[in-house]
Amino acid sequence: MSPRDDRWYEAIVRADARDADTAADALSVAGAAGVSIEPALRIMDGADFQYEERMDVPWTVRASFPAPFEASHEQAVRDALAARTFVAPYELEIREAALVDWAEEWKKFYRTQHIGGRLVVRPSWEPYEEKPGEVVVQLDPGAAFGTGEHATTRLCLAAVEAHLRPDDRVLDVGSGSGILAVASRMLGAGQVHAVDIDAETVAVAIENAERNEVGEQIEFAAGSLGPDWPWPARAPEGYDLVLANISSLVIGRLASHLAAAARPGGLVVASGFIQRDADEVRGHLAEAGLVQIEYATEGEWGCFVARRG
Repeated sequence: MSPRDDRWYEAIVRADARDADTAADALSVAGAAGVSIEPALRIMDGADFQYEERMDVPWTVRASFPAPFEASHEQAVRDALAARTFVAPYELEIREAALVDWAEEWKKFYRTQHIGGRLVVRPSWEPYEEKPGEVVVQLDPGAAFGTGEHATTRLCLAAVEAHLRPDDRVLDVGSGSGILAVASRMLGAGQVHAVDIDAETVAVAIENAERNEVGEQIEFAAGSLGPDWPWPARAPEGYDLVLANISSLVIGRLASHLAAAARPGGLVVASGFIQRDADEVRGHLAEAGLVQIEYATEGEWGCFVARRG
């Protein structure tokens, strides 16, 4: 048996913010084991608030590839990028990656977040003194999406805080770390169901629910809407609030299912897309019978709140 090769290679694209998703998609098609988008944002702190200031420099899209990384692999990366249309020129760098303990490294960039009027999302390892009236969600997302750092997560959390009513029935589609489901329950939701297609991500979400002492009050499962619905004996419908922080592509594919999951008059919160895709997403929601009542943005990202009419 040959010795294990623990080396990794990185393909790094520095591109206009509008091209970040395009570059990420190309690198995924080229066979990347993982892709991340690093926005060029400066986090500004005030006495009672925190916000992000966009910097006028390229964003970084980073993809990892396991060794051996040969000339044919590099050419596949270049071909995948060349096959796509970019708004502005980009730079590509391919290099061997330094080994980093990412399980600890990412924690340097994850801090306590204040969202809406009373929601606080804090890392489980960071101390925080809760103030009267606050709802504090403790989170350790691991490899799952949803820390409160990303604009779409904050937009969805703000929508939940604004529109959730006591004892509402909530469905979280693409639950990731479980942050939206946990926050919904802690804000007063009644029955909460959450699904994600990745079983390992579901395990992380369950741990976060237990960390916040709502583990027995939220039902998680691996799956999605449509044919991947995980509870055959339970109809995927009748929810007061349906949450979908996913992507424009998946929202388009699931729009009719999201609408059907909401009760008549119920709300769908849809995010995970950049603003240039807002018209496309709006169209999918409208075709599914959902009437827009709110559109919020933060940076390049958007979030719809729509009512089943």
